[in-house]
Amino acid sequence: MTTTQHTDAIAMAKARRRPLPDTPQVREYIRLIQEVSQFHDALVQASPSAEQLAEMTETLASVRDVLEQTEVGELEQLYGNGQLGGQNQLLMPPITYDTIDDDALTAHTTANKYYMGLNDAMHGGVVSVLFDTVMGRMAVGTEGRVCRTAYLTTQYRNITPIGERLDLHVVVEKTAGRKRFITGQLWHGEILCAEAESLFVEVKPGQR
Repeated sequence: MTTTQHTDAIAMAKARRRPLPDTPQVREYIRLIQEVSQFHDALVQASPSAEQLAEMTETLASVRDVLEQTEVGELEQLYGNGQLGGQNQLLMPPITYDTIDDDALTAHTTANKYYMGLNDAMHGGVVSVLFDTVMGRMAVGTEGRVCRTAYLTTQYRNITPIGERLDLHVVVEKTAGRKRFITGQLWHGEILCAEAESLFVEVKPGQR
């Protein structure tokens, strides 16, 4: 088991934003993440027999044992490093950023059934996580700022469908010193699924 060591947020963010090297290890890790994502999608739709479940559980336990034996600290981990909202994470559907500057961004995503709440609609918590991610990316801007979420309020307007392209539009409404007030909208075609408003605050050197 590794010992947790905390550093200031600016140093940590710079370290974790460095592009991952194109090595066999990194390529295989990303392939594993993609396989786990597909496993999640298959898992929530399946109803295996008790025997099949027991066999799969034993297999997963053995894989988990391998992972636990290779645990490293946050600065050395591969998960979530090198990109924001990309294919190297499992918390939310992969996000593709289409345009971005210091005032606005556009992005899109498609969610599989792992992210479903009920009746082929995305779980409301996932909607908020999507907003937090893209709005946080907007706070970073082109200067690589390091910000924390101060608040984020989500308004749900219509069902957010699973398995369909979703478009995100995010705008910086106002800045005040270290504060960035940001709004966002989530669209399915011409249907507004949800919108959010948030405040992100740029951290100071030495803050966690």
